[in-house]
Amino acid sequence: MGLQPHDGMNLDIVRERRPGRWSAPALIGGMAVTSLVAIFGSHLSIGLFVVAEGLLVAEVALAGLWWPRPVLVGVVLSPILDRYLVPGFLAPEAEPFAHLLSEALLVAVGLTLVVQSARRGSLRTAIAHPTIGLAVGFVGLAGISALVNGVPGVQAVAGMSFTLDAVGLFLLARIVGFAPRQALVAIGVVIGLVLAAAVIVIAQALLTPYLFGLSALLGRFGEIYRLAAFFGDPNTLAAFLSAAIPFALFGATGLRTQRGRRVALAISFVLALALWLSFSRGGWLGAVGGFVIAALILDRKALRVGLLVMVIGLVVALAMPRDLLCKTCQDRPDLFGSTFGRFGTIGEGKDLRVLFVINALPIVADTPVLGVGPGRYGGAAADIFGTPIYAQYGTDRLLVNPGQRTVDDFWLHLWVESGALGLLVYLAMVGAALRPMVHMARVAAWGRRVALAGISGAVICLSINALTTMLLEANSAAYLYWFLLGIGSQLVVLRDGEPLARGVAPA
Repeated sequence: MGLQPHDGMNLDIVRERRPGRWSAPALIGGMAVTSLVAIFGSHLSIGLFVVAEGLLVAEVALAGLWWPRPVLVGVVLSPILDRYLVPGFLAPEAEPFAHLLSEALLVAVGLTLVVQSARRGSLRTAIAHPTIGLAVGFVGLAGISALVNGVPGVQAVAGMSFTLDAVGLFLLARIVGFAPRQALVAIGVVIGLVLAAAVIVIAQALLTPYLFGLSALLGRFGEIYRLAAFFGDPNTLAAFLSAAIPFALFGATGLRTQRGRRVALAISFVLALALWLSFSRGGWLGAVGGFVIAALILDRKALRVGLLVMVIGLVVALAMPRDLLCKTCQDRPDLFGSTFGRFGTIGEGKDLRVLFVINALPIVADTPVLGVGPGRYGGAAADIFGTPIYAQYGTDRLLVNPGQRTVDDFWLHLWVESGALGLLVYLAMVGAALRPMVHMARVAAWGRRVALAGISGAVICLSINALTTMLLEANSAAYLYWFLLGIGSQLVVLRDGEPLARGVAPA
């Protein structure tokens, strides 16, 4: 059965332009050559690297006209490339420019798809969602806050951009259009990448942290090794694991075939074990807390299975052999000891995240409605441009560690910068997309049910995780967060030959 559109569903760009016989191989080959030129050229000239990077961005944008869905998935995963994978091959002075790749790809591909959609007259349908209207309202409030607080224009734009740029992927997902099978393929690519990282993490723990030339981070509370595979950062890996685990666990109870359920169960165990080995307490909190909330709402059977998988994963993480090929490795990490050590700092009033919250309370009391203005507290813009707020309220006394440049709490950052009004509008943006998905996940059938339940669980997990990190300002997780919400907004109103359970009518 073909695609079945409903109100709010955009299918026009699904009939994308097809490349000529030799155009596709030429473009793919060109991107490969340009990538190699950029890597090797970085050791010869920064100018050559920047030119090659710009050409690569243009080539990817052109590819978006022919293969919009694969390219969009590539954009979602590009922060992993420009933050963790590519810099190791580049000259050190080229790394700052490499970190701009994911932003440049989002802008270039986004503009290409938006212009294409506008030319075909389908852009209005994609924009017609409450989340988009609320995002516009958030920008308006941020602009008013910037004027009231006298924030310099460049800093205000940067602050709004760092907070909202990933929301563009919500719109782009709606512009491209994802039918259920296409959505499952896109999600499957992300889960496949995360699963590969999880397998590598387990191999690192079992054999040596330096497997394949990778490295492990030393923790401050007795975690001898915090493993992250090719993600580079354990907290980033844990965020992606916490987003992937709900799909696997809901699949373990909701897929149509017994074989599919068994495969999903096995995947969920591998992901859970890797999560424990990451030593990311924020990731643990987000994955366990978020999944419990989602499962209580959507599937009590999945809750029981999920808790069992997490417990078994913890036991295996504690008991498994470690560092079999590493003669210089220290004693095995103490999972419990390091965690209680962290709790001890909280009880003693020394935990930095708690101190940031205490420090922020007077700021919130002084600017309760509109906040201190975009780019003025807690995030990357405040670090880059500086802010008088830090000296005025003593925040600078907490930022004495050169490696600690943000408040490690996205929601606190948002609350202080945007005030209660901005925080509520942002939460409404998420809720406007999430609420219909939760409702439809209760009544949809099979694959669409698992996809919607998984997206709902992933969004809740990442939202909780963002209490302990700037997760939704950093591209890596924020891109995935809003992309999943965009796909979910499609699944609520579009069916690809898959009937709704219980005779429910389309939304």
